[in-house]
Amino acid sequence: MNIELGILKDGRVMLVSDMPLPSVVKRVEYYRDQRLFQLVYKNNDPGGHLMECEINEELSVPVEKCPNVIIFSMFPGMDPLAYKVPLVKVGELF
Repeated sequence: MNIELGILKDGRVMLVSDMPLPSVVKRVEYYRDQRLFQLVYKNNDPGGHLMECEINEELSVPVEKCPNVIIFSMFPGMDPLAYKVPLVKVGELF
């Protein structure tokens, strides 16, 4: 499964998946010190899904300004699914 981060022209943050996610995302946590995202699912899956690569400093600026994230899943044989969830920022802002 590939999950990509994008910043829309209006500054909103979007996470796009090319495969079905294990459950509906309840919120996205952004760990400021590591610049990593974790998807937290509604089914309370312990640990959620931690994205494996940190974002660069340039992308962290719009992420800090955004209160929510648009989750978008698009894959063959299924209708696209898009919804908005809260973006929770964890850690100190340096």
